[in-house]
Amino acid sequence: MKSVLLRGALVALALVVSAIKADAQTGPNPLQLAPVVVTATRIESLAADVPASISRIDASDVRDGHALINISESLGGVPGLLARDRQNYAQDVQISVRGFGARSTFGIRGVRLYVDGIPATLPDGQGPISNVEIGSVGRIEVLRGPFSALYGNSSGGVVQVFTEEGSGPLRLSFGVAGGSDGLLGFGAQAVGSSGGFGYNVSASRFRTDGYRDHSATEESCFFRAFGTFQNFARQFGMRGWWRG
Repeated sequence: MKSVLLRGALVALALVVSAIKADAQTGPNPLQLAPVVVTATRIESLAADVPASISRIDASDVRDGHALINISESLGGVPGLLARDRQNYAQDVQISVRGFGARSTFGIRGVRLYVDGIPATLPDGQGPISNVEIGSVGRIEVLRGPFSALYGNSSGGVVQVFTEEGSGPLRLSFGVAGGSDGLLGFGAQAVGSSGGFGYNVSASRFRTDGYRDHSATEESCFFRAFGTFQNFARQFGMRGWWRG
């Protein structure tokens, strides 16, 4: 009797296992997400394969819902990073990564800055970032922790800004931002390619009366980049800004 019951239980178990396998084979295919490639480690790698703390902010996250006045708007969601907009446009935003740079009275210190692979940090450790035309940005990568030593000593973190590469048909974009204290900003961008030659041209203007006396500011920024598909080098670049 026990032998008959044991055989019946085994047969039932086999039927359940075969049913589960059949259901798994006929189920929907798993969704394959596009891989996220980062270059903050100097070599293009998948973010999941890099043993470092890396964050990537794409162009859509930079532009959507932001006034595009300074880079602190885009870095607020990066863990371990604090970006302060101190409303002092004569100096710069304050960026600290895991505490590095928090004691800087002006500018950015203790954090390495790169724009299109070109170092923006000066030899004394201070780096300006306000000269970047935010409307031209394609992505921002932030490297935190000890792996930032790949870019030199005394670096508590690395912030890399990559402007958008020109490819595909011509794309035009325009933006307007307004707010209190007479804040008004507008910008335009043209990016695309023609005959294997890519281009990215953007310009913006911003003004505000400031929330305190003698803090009125005007700023204009212009950026252009040209290159081939094989090497979209910023062979002709010009950035200009005026404050008053």
